[in-house]
Amino acid sequence: MRRGVVLALLLACGLAGLARAETPVLPPDQAALRDEMARIHAGHVDADALHRIDSDIAAMPAGPAHMGMATGGMATGGMAAQAPYPSLKAAQFTPAPAPQPAASKWTRLASYAPEPPKSETPKAEAKPQRTYVGRETCESCHQQEATNWAHTIHAKVFQQNPRTELQAQNCEACHGPGSAHVEDPSDLTTIISFSKKSKTPVAEQNGQCLTCHAGGQRIFWHDSIHDSNQLGCADCHNPMTTFGARGLTARESINETCFQCHKAQHAEFARRSHMPLLEGKLSCTDCHNPHGSTTAPLLKADSVNEVCFTCHADKRGPFLFEHAPVRESCLNCHSPHGSNFENLLNAPRPVLCQQCHSQDGHPGSLLTAGNMARGPMPDPRLIATSCQTCHVNIHGSNSPSGARFER
Repeated sequence: MRRGVVLALLLACGLAGLARAETPVLPPDQAALRDEMARIHAGHVDADALHRIDSDIAAMPAGPAHMGMATGGMATGGMAAQAPYPSLKAAQFTPAPAPQPAASKWTRLASYAPEPPKSETPKAEAKPQRTYVGRETCESCHQQEATNWAHTIHAKVFQQNPRTELQAQNCEACHGPGSAHVEDPSDLTTIISFSKKSKTPVAEQNGQCLTCHAGGQRIFWHDSIHDSNQLGCADCHNPMTTFGARGLTARESINETCFQCHKAQHAEFARRSHMPLLEGKLSCTDCHNPHGSTTAPLLKADSVNEVCFTCHADKRGPFLFEHAPVRESCLNCHSPHGSNFENLLNAPRPVLCQQCHSQDGHPGSLLTAGNMARGPMPDPRLIATSCQTCHVNIHGSNSPSGARFER
């Protein structure tokens, strides 16, 4: 910066005699260079200094580049390299070569020419778009299926009162356009089928059903335990015929449909003390939502207790004196499907009670399974009696003196 100021002063003071000289005529490239230098130093030097700049430029040899500036650079108004000070002669420095601009990615892409492939593979022809062929075409081959389907709720809706254009397609509303299937019936991939031997992925099968049956009780279907285990709608439902009274189930009842997979629960209902499910007084869907829920065992409520309270409202409370395990979960003491002990208990009394309560402060010793009536050392206190002989309100008490659930 200081060097530039000194040179500017020298230009302004020492060369006044040349200011009156006639301005030389410059070649076009040098004239452009002179204009650029004048633009750079405008406002910092006087007319004498500008005349000196013109004299120095005139003394330079003609060439394609001057003072590191490309001839074409003036056209764009850009400097290819930093120019020296105008008071210096051209012979006092060696001009630096003009740097080439870096190629952009667009320039590289434009200059890139891929090599032609050695052997071009012919492209596979696109499959023709499938079209609907109509219910009559389907029934010409699938007569037995058409007879069974005619009595279902789907047939009545699709044929008599379709809600959408898709439902008006009848068979093809679920199985997809059938033109390709008509051309080649042996290719099972050309039609959407619903069976365990189907070539259609389970997700696509379920997607066809959820086209109409999305939302409602199926709002939590995605990522539920049944969906995660690749269970298809057709595993529990048969939309082509009426086997059960409700829901087009694959078996005669909802319970029989669930028992196809849940064999352990089926055995629990056959125990001595069990829920009256096999007697037809309730079904699996009274407590569970097979299509998904916010709880792990697919409950129809937010907790086990909320499900139990739908029938056992007298155990809901609130109570003045509450029994802690009861408030936590009914499953602490009861088995929900069936048990070999009374009242669906997980263990016989007093063994069940003594899992939490020891004999401290209670008259008597610890009573075990061997002290029961049929044990090797029966205790008279366990014959025709139990803890609830005294603690009758074991689920909770509203009596002012019921702290021990005796009233």
